Amino acid sequence: MKKVILLSFFSFLILQASSLQCKKNNNTITCTYFADRSDSSKDVRLKFDWISPASPKDDRVRYITIPAYYGSAYDYRLLPGRVKGIWKVVVTRMDTNKSVQTTFDINETEDEFFRN
Repeated sequence: MKKVILLSFFSFLILQASSLQCKKNNNTITCTYFADRSDSSKDVRLKFDWISPASPKDDRVRYITIPAYYGSAYDYRLLPGRVKGIWKVVVTRMDTNKSVQTTFDINETEDEFFRN
């Protein structure tokens, strides 16, 4: 019985954690942030940071709001013309200042694209 309760508790913790998932679709990278919504009646303000490996000119910051009762938001970048190398995407919740991040390498094949 204790094992079932502990397993349920850890499953709940995993489901409650915010996450960031990025996918390559043709010539774009789309990153989706899934929010931990303990209070879904309020908007959540996010900051998406796209950090280039070489050129600050290619960096981008975008502020996005997740409306009340919604659980995710996404941002995307076009691949053509991007600097080659390991990119980092950081999403920060403005209300808690907590962030999640992921990296990907534009030089690699599709199977090795993401480095979480």
